[in-house]
Amino acid sequence: MHFWTQSSVKCRIQFFTLLPRSSMISSKQVLVTGGQFIQQHYHGHISVGNKTPIDILTDAVATSALHDSGASFDKPKCHPRTRVKILEDIIRWNVGEDEDAHAGKQFLWLNGAAGCGKSAIAQSTTESCIERGLPLASFFFSKSDSSRNHAGSLVATLAYQLYCAFPGTEVQTEILSTIQQDPLIFKKTLQQQFTSLIIRPLITHFSKGQSTQHCVPFLIVLDGLDECTDRNAQKAILIGLAESVHNSNLRILIFVASRPEHDIKLSFSSKYLKDMHTALSLDLENRRDSDSDIRLYLLDRFAEIKDGFDGRTTGNKLAQDWPGDRVIKTLVQKSSGQFIYAATVIRYVESTRHRPDHRLDVVLDLRPVHGDHPFAELDELYATILKSALDMKKVLHVLSLHLMVIASIPCSVIEKLLSFDAGEVETLFSDMGALVQFSTEPFYSLRDLAYDPERSPLYLRMLHASFREYLLDAARSKQFQINMDYEIMRYVTHALQYLASCCSGSFDPTSHAGIPIYVLEHCQYCMGRRIMCRVTMSPELRQSVFSFQLKDFLEPHTSALTYPYLLQFFVTPFLKLLETIVLKDPTLSYIQNLQLGILRAVLVQQIQQYFCNDRLASVLVLFYHLGSHRFVPILKNPRYSYSHSTPFYPVPNFDEGDILSLSRIWVDSSFFLGDNVYHRYVRQLLRDPGRTTEDALGPIMHERAALALFKELAKTVPLPPSTFRKNINIVPVTDNEEDNAYPNLIFKSRKRGQFWQLKYFGELMLDDEGLYFLLLGYLIFLLPRCVNSEALVAACEEYKMSYMDQQDGRFPVRRRLLHEEINKYLGRVHKTNACITQ
Repeated sequence: MHFWTQSSVKCRIQFFTLLPRSSMISSKQVLVTGGQFIQQHYHGHISVGNKTPIDILTDAVATSALHDSGASFDKPKCHPRTRVKILEDIIRWNVGEDEDAHAGKQFLWLNGAAGCGKSAIAQSTTESCIERGLPLASFFFSKSDSSRNHAGSLVATLAYQLYCAFPGTEVQTEILSTIQQDPLIFKKTLQQQFTSLIIRPLITHFSKGQSTQHCVPFLIVLDGLDECTDRNAQKAILIGLAESVHNSNLRILIFVASRPEHDIKLSFSSKYLKDMHTALSLDLENRRDSDSDIRLYLLDRFAEIKDGFDGRTTGNKLAQDWPGDRVIKTLVQKSSGQFIYAATVIRYVESTRHRPDHRLDVVLDLRPVHGDHPFAELDELYATILKSALDMKKVLHVLSLHLMVIASIPCSVIEKLLSFDAGEVETLFSDMGALVQFSTEPFYSLRDLAYDPERSPLYLRMLHASFREYLLDAARSKQFQINMDYEIMRYVTHALQYLASCCSGSFDPTSHAGIPIYVLEHCQYCMGRRIMCRVTMSPELRQSVFSFQLKDFLEPHTSALTYPYLLQFFVTPFLKLLETIVLKDPTLSYIQNLQLGILRAVLVQQIQQYFCNDRLASVLVLFYHLGSHRFVPILKNPRYSYSHSTPFYPVPNFDEGDILSLSRIWVDSSFFLGDNVYHRYVRQLLRDPGRTTEDALGPIMHERAALALFKELAKTVPLPPSTFRKNINIVPVTDNEEDNAYPNLIFKSRKRGQFWQLKYFGELMLDDEGLYFLLLGYLIFLLPRCVNSEALVAACEEYKMSYMDQQDGRFPVRRRLLHEEINKYLGRVHKTNACITQ
């Protein structure tokens, strides 16, 4: 032991030469400024109390946070040949080859949803830099590991790796000297620790004969910052690092990988980091690239599983093409661009105690679950994130609405619909960035929905397709389950209350403000699935339906292009709702009677417009007879068979002014074309003997319809037989034939009745051949029902003259039948005229 006593004397004493790191002995430089200094030697180390500086440093290290820690045997890293582009971008930023994209940006923030592969990218980046000989230090946070779910050991762990990266240099000397002078350095602020143990050692080292401008960058990798349980510490880490490196004149680069959590996003947008960072979002990454990587990962891993199983089994081998392209495609779609789903499937299927094909069947719901659930790990992740919600009840309320209306709903509309405060949705989900994302662009828009980019509304988007399955499965989500059978009636109530406030001409149902209309459409779908027998009609719902001002809601739109839209997406499900209410409780029929009376008054007034011209008369008459005869079939376009509507009336421009959408039919919940509840009600109204409209089914209307069709028939010039399509059967005509053979004209039988249907393959209307076929049939059907009319007589005579020149034209049977009906009609007219003359 030595003693020095000296006032105002500064001396630097080099005690011994630096030794290799493996010997755990390092050099010390000691600064003495007056007073008494006591130095003790223990086994070659300079000690502070009972510990040497290197002991203090290593004791403060979180060894499990190191990238090569032995605490984990399954380090996540990118599968070979996947994530190639983003890994290249990160390396280029690190070595300074991407100056255009990341010029002067010392921070790179890689963010994305839970399980999208951030940790794998961070691990692969770290290993790649080490292979290239680039100095770095890393810290991998983990919420479940008490040694690395906080910031207490962060700087010590980074300083230890810095110490190891520069053996035999001033870096090691400076680090140990700092600890020697201040043994409690790891109790100081993060910024002070980082400045003293990272910045200053590097400045000292690079000031020795080389410019810091051209030094090799030192990379710091922080993975899973959101896993740091103290949110204030998350901000302190980022702000502290930013302030430390800002004026250091060193190329210290900091790569942060985390979920886009609220506090972390705010930190990166703060004045300290706003201009110092660049962001890479895996959620905004090209979905095709992600799907391609996941497909490659699945193909490779399933091949490994197959080879391993076939090599050890004494039973049946797996099929040669197992699991098959269709299964791979399904799993890629369910992954939603997130690797965690695919990785979870692989971990479940690769169990050596089970047949892989049986385990995969469980994943695909083709086999019941026995034992461990395939998505137990994923479910635990979802539950953990949901528990962090500020108000779980409201969060699930919003999510159930999002599941019900499959579209991007502006948060402002959600807030109005649910009577939330403005901005409340964003606040509710501020800690759930791992599962949902807010965007100014709709992820998925409803068809025909007007989009106003100038307003830039905020949208909520689920990042995991499997999250939906989790929420709807009570066995998996437990207290977080969303019971859609229960929720739907609550949302119908909300939607009606919301729409009741929209009774003005300024309300555009096709805009985002009209999205609540789709809540009723979903309700109609559920009622068609007979779910309604399991739900309860609450007093709030009954009152909302009873008090809804249907006339005030519809009338501002009767002359607008949006009216057919309202009929299809609001009136139709509203009528279905009325039917269901009465089926559930017949004593509530007064609600249905009230609203049907209001709708009747509105429709009767609008039907009057169909008597204004022949074209609309033909629409009205044919609508009523639709599907009742082979000459008046329902038209179905296979290309649009799953769309909301398909035209039945193929004549161009005849549907102009068709305010009641009678020229179009749509599929209701029973998937029966032409038997939609709205169209059914209009037909019932036309049959009503007490209606105040002119007789829509009488001879006069049929005559007007026939006139319009004769005019159109004159425009449709038949082509010679040689131009027929090959699928048209041309056979000799006999006198007893009732009709021409025509493809896809079939008679359908359903529970609700029987009808004729004609499938066609055009875009919006039939080609000339199909149109000619239908026009002939329409007129054959209408003429026997027409009244005596000079205009119709003239049209018949004119057609007879043209018919004489078309003996070799198309559809000879139909032309012959029409010719016979014309002769019968003219005979009736002449006979009637003769009787009048007499």
